[in-house]
Amino acid sequence: MLAAAGAARADATGDWMQHKIPEAEPNITYEGEPIVWKFAHPVPPASVVPPVWQGALKWFGEATDGKFVIEEFGAGTLLGTKDGFKGVRSRIAEYATCYVAQEGRGFELSKVWQQPFVAPTNMAVLSRVTAELAPKYFKPEFEQQEVYFGYQAITSAYDLMSKKPVRRLEDFKGLKIGIPSGDPEVGAALGAVFVQIPFPDLYVSMQQGMIDAIAWTNSAFIAYKIPELAKYHTTLNLTVATIDACVNRDAFDALPPDMQEAFVRFQQLVSPALTQVVGINAVNEAKAAYAAAGVETIVMEPAEMERVRKAVEPLVEKWAAEQEAAGRPAHDLLADIRRLEEKYAGMSDDELFMLAVTAPVPGFIGD
Repeated sequence: MLAAAGAARADATGDWMQHKIPEAEPNITYEGEPIVWKFAHPVPPASVVPPVWQGALKWFGEATDGKFVIEEFGAGTLLGTKDGFKGVRSRIAEYATCYVAQEGRGFELSKVWQQPFVAPTNMAVLSRVTAELAPKYFKPEFEQQEVYFGYQAITSAYDLMSKKPVRRLEDFKGLKIGIPSGDPEVGAALGAVFVQIPFPDLYVSMQQGMIDAIAWTNSAFIAYKIPELAKYHTTLNLTVATIDACVNRDAFDALPPDMQEAFVRFQQLVSPALTQVVGINAVNEAKAAYAAAGVETIVMEPAEMERVRKAVEPLVEKWAAEQEAAGRPAHDLLADIRRLEEKYAGMSDDELFMLAVTAPVPGFIGD
């Protein structure tokens, strides 16, 4: 079973949620009535994600001496997967998951992680890189939607689970790959067919033979019992999944200054906590679950992996050129990703989390 976020852990994320990192505690001077917000998300309780939010929200309420309480409304009880931006704008919830992958337009740079093999493979490094990129590249796209940027949390890479082994580029040929969201051109460049299927329907689609493989995250493979159907797992790191959050502007602007600062810093702690628990810890635990289920785990030879990368590389340049033609600095964004990846490559997961505590990125909201 995957570890709950609130359980005792010998890592910085667990220490933070247990108030063992004094530097993370906000300085609260507000003495008025408690502020109560609603946080809405569509994720079902079976997922490993809700315990992270629950532990984080509990920490925040305690850290603000009960003066700022954020109540969770999960499993789509308040807002569904596609309702985040609209629901936050209209203040159905002050704070919610707002998935850019579900938006057709307006988040072209925020969707950079949907480009194949652009994201660093070290999830903790990627979490910090994303935070540093947000004020310049992602925040403006959220504000154009009349909401504030909360965070863009990385929740692990897209790997492949299939009914037949995929060890080399040629093995993709003719595969019908179910994917919650992905560019059909990427599938075609690999010789496969991407079939867009909402994630709750992926299991049944494979069970009924509509697809041969699924490209998704490791924690999701386990939560949705995909190893019951597919006995081969290929490490790809094709793209990465994100959980995006947005904030109602009027609600935030009405907060007293100390609560504004506390909330903004909180966003930069929730994001790496999600990455650590879902994108790192859960992935490591998934490997044991694959072994128990009789799944063969496949890591391509480096030369073969390079062939796969080269097959889709022109699509990244095509995407960047299209963004540049529309006045968006995609080439600068790609260069900044590589620069920051190199900058943080030598840091441990705990060191990177502590960086979010001691050196939060300025300019998330306001400025």
